[in-house]
Amino acid sequence: MTEKRSDYRKRQKKSLLNKVKSAFNDNNATEEVNVNPDFQRDASERRRPLEGDGQEFYQAQQSIDKEQLKERKSLKLKKRLNSAILIVFVLIILVLLAVFHL
Repeated sequence: MTEKRSDYRKRQKKSLLNKVKSAFNDNNATEEVNVNPDFQRDASERRRPLEGDGQEFYQAQQSIDKEQLKERKSLKLKKRLNSAILIVFVLIILVLLAVFHL
């Protein structure tokens, strides 16, 4: 007897759930991984924190990004508007030629 579609879907759903669970399962946590020593962090090299809480740097960077984003968007819209105007102008000329020439 052939398998019903609903049974097949249930089995597939369970296997998908098992795949997701196995991704977060820590049973393989004891497995050793060889890492190139050039890519390992030294304990002596610690990142230095930003002075204060770093909000000044973040806000300054964010305001520059907002201004640049506004400029990019406005330039993009200007180009699209110019191309739309040109297309409409050419279509109007074609329609006038078709009407008066034919």
